[in-house]
Amino acid sequence: MNRGRIVLFAFIILVAMIIIGAGLLARQGAFETPTPVPSATVAVLVPPTQPPIVAEPIFAEGADLNDGLPTYICAADAFGSYFTLQQMIMAGIDVENGFHLGLIPFGLDGMADYDISEEGRTSALSSGQWDCLLTTADSLALSSAGVITAVVDESAGADQLWVRDVPTINDLREKRITYSRGSVGEFFVLFTLNVARLNPRFDVTLVPVDSVSEAVETFNRGQADVVSGWEPDIYEAEQSGGTPLLSSEQLRIIVDVIATSRQAIENRPDVVQAFHNAWFQTLKMQAEDFDAAAQQIAAWGHNDWSFVYPESASDDLDAWLGTIAQADLGDNLTVMRDTEPLIQRLEMARRVWAASGVDVPDDDISLLVDPRFVLEAGARTDLQTSAAPVNDTFSLGTRPDLSTLDPEAGTTLGVLPCRRFTFLPESAELTLESRRILDDCVVPIMSSSVGIFLRVTGSSAWPGPEGTYTEQEIYDFGLARAQAVVDYLVSQGLDPARFVVEATLPPEERRNTEDPDLQALDRYVEMSLITVGR
Repeated sequence: MNRGRIVLFAFIILVAMIIIGAGLLARQGAFETPTPVPSATVAVLVPPTQPPIVAEPIFAEGADLNDGLPTYICAADAFGSYFTLQQMIMAGIDVENGFHLGLIPFGLDGMADYDISEEGRTSALSSGQWDCLLTTADSLALSSAGVITAVVDESAGADQLWVRDVPTINDLREKRITYSRGSVGEFFVLFTLNVARLNPRFDVTLVPVDSVSEAVETFNRGQADVVSGWEPDIYEAEQSGGTPLLSSEQLRIIVDVIATSRQAIENRPDVVQAFHNAWFQTLKMQAEDFDAAAQQIAAWGHNDWSFVYPESASDDLDAWLGTIAQADLGDNLTVMRDTEPLIQRLEMARRVWAASGVDVPDDDISLLVDPRFVLEAGARTDLQTSAAPVNDTFSLGTRPDLSTLDPEAGTTLGVLPCRRFTFLPESAELTLESRRILDDCVVPIMSSSVGIFLRVTGSSAWPGPEGTYTEQEIYDFGLARAQAVVDYLVSQGLDPARFVVEATLPPEERRNTEDPDLQALDRYVEMSLITVGR
């Protein structure tokens, strides 16, 4: 029997079964009253609603939840800057500010109820089941599940990209890249590919797995050439000859935020304000007495989850925070008084996600930031301090001090793919199209980096016949075009100290040429990313 007859025979049997089944259902209907089904429930393409999270919030031991104070529920991973929540509870700062803080610690001691997916986290915040979620700005840009009401930190080295035989980001083409799916490690990969103008769907092979430890194991087994992850797991990549290519010390693209539910903001803004006051009060105490804060975090318990132990609390917390640039009240005031840099980060995150084929929201992204709670906290002098956090290099909205960095001692991270710019005839003035290219290709990467310089090398054609131009004239013209690019980038708010301006001459065989096609080969401005401290 051929394949066509088999299909026909199977179809006849299927039709018969449907008819018989319909008869049985009709007979069943004679004995049971049918339950009306809303039409929306039969639309099989509608995804099911996420069920409510069953994890119980953890309050302070002995907390009297019947004392009339409201509760405030926050969810967070085990992460050094997030432990401010544990310190707040142990120091009683929540009750002092008029509420009981309840925690949902993700992955707590391997308990299944606290193993909550990204989808579950988004749903719980969006529905108002939780009042706040400590997460990354890129994740919130993708979900629009809540509103950013404060900034927690910038990753300053904790997130890293390790490689084997990949000298620059341009060499990621055709490589296998592994990471924990849905994590900040995935976004770090997508952003890096965007900088190199590599399409994540066609130019590389993505190997998503369930955790950062599994990603490192995949890399060490030789099933990937690149691994994205975070401390401490990422260091295990050294076992198979891995070396660091890039970290969040250079690319400050990972920003942790306090995402607050819209329901909390609308229905009880006074409690939201009390929480933010308590947050900054706790940060102040941590900066002014770090050892006491570390001991309070250790005393919360679950030490194998936090990796902050009573006998080594200060050292353990210091190790966490060394690669995290915490945002104190002063940093938050800088961000919230001018929210444009933060909104630009959110817009950039959406562009990066969209480039990977992910659907992104089309809502007004400026509504994802609400500065009022930080601004009100900033008006209180009792929340301010001159003490600094462990890592005082938070840079969003500020201009970092580059005086101690030497670009000549750096390593080339990659060459930006945008190198052909049109200038007005016989001049070094950029056209509007060239400015647009710089806005898209250069400004985002330089705005979100700290330890990265840009080497800008200008080149000009050497038209003939011989004797028309001198070598110095051609060199100066290339240098003028490179400087024009830098001048424009500086006008967009970039620090002039971050640029190295150079020029180069055409090769001998293309000097004094009258061939327009050959001349076109030498009209460019090349930009190389130089990373210091790699």
